[in-house]
Amino acid sequence: MHHDERVFDPDFLSHADPGKKITLPIAFIQDLTKAVSLQDVLNVMANWIFHIFSAERASITIKENEISLRLYAVMGNNAIPMESLVPIQGTMVGRVFSTGLLRICDDLGGSDDLDCQILSQHGMGSCMDAPMIQGKACIGTLNVAHHRPSYYSLEHAIILQCLANWLALNIQLHLKVTEMELQASTDYLTETANRRAFMNEGERRLILSRLAEIPLAIGILDLDHFKNLNDKYGHDAGDYVLKEVASVIKTIIRKEDIFARIGGEEFAIIISGSQPDTCQLIFNDIRTLIETHPITYEGNIIRLTGSIGFSHLSAQDTELSAILKRADGALYAAKRNGRNRVECYPG
Repeated sequence: MHHDERVFDPDFLSHADPGKKITLPIAFIQDLTKAVSLQDVLNVMANWIFHIFSAERASITIKENEISLRLYAVMGNNAIPMESLVPIQGTMVGRVFSTGLLRICDDLGGSDDLDCQILSQHGMGSCMDAPMIQGKACIGTLNVAHHRPSYYSLEHAIILQCLANWLALNIQLHLKVTEMELQASTDYLTETANRRAFMNEGERRLILSRLAEIPLAIGILDLDHFKNLNDKYGHDAGDYVLKEVASVIKTIIRKEDIFARIGGEEFAIIISGSQPDTCQLIFNDIRTLIETHPITYEGNIIRLTGSIGFSHLSAQDTELSAILKRADGALYAAKRNGRNRVECYPG
């Protein structure tokens, strides 16, 4: 054990007086119920443990990788700033994470741990770190520090560990909700946005573009003769080709643009902030990329092309459906005019 460090075994919560209730402020619970995102939850928790423990500093770390934890919420003393990476080796917080045991350092000035030394240099005397456990794995830590040495008691440890256990559960729930939302908005095959997500984001972009007078264009891409490909190589090959095409298109789609599979072999792209000539170049780059990217499937070299129709937001457009209808008309024009081309409506 490190000098002036108390370690609490996994059963230490059973030491709590069963007749004594832990009462938390009503405002704390209200703030948590209002938290929408995971970051909101972390910020609320850091803010309230800062006040509940009369702390000099409160913080939350979550595992970043095999060697580091990242600070996701900080309240009070900014000795180790928000977003900092804290090494797991050579730190007290890292030891709490690795062992899954709550620890109290009663004399930060006498500790060899990097994080304890930094806290001491910024005027703190003692700290307490609790592991956040999900199942059998530790995902991070909940931490408080005080300017007085030997400040934290068994009762403090029980309260902090209970809050850490609750926060771990809440993080798990938020991550599951986020995963469900992602699945609901993602095409299972190509891992692009799906039609539902495309329509929702398209409506939002339309409103923003009209309010801020930002150019907006929507393109619809259809892979040429895709039925023939399925008939010749089979539907598994067709699925593989769709994934490959989506993957290669993602390499040139800008971060601010939206790329979605909206049905079968049909994709849609929303481009914001670009003038018509630039959009023409972007869509033509996509068309060229498809044409020049051979796909190997079970020893077969599959070559294919795509046709694209697009249209811009006009002053008269109040609904997304109007732009989509024009883009769809431009796509049919591209098909009629020989495929493997880009058409704009109006031209």
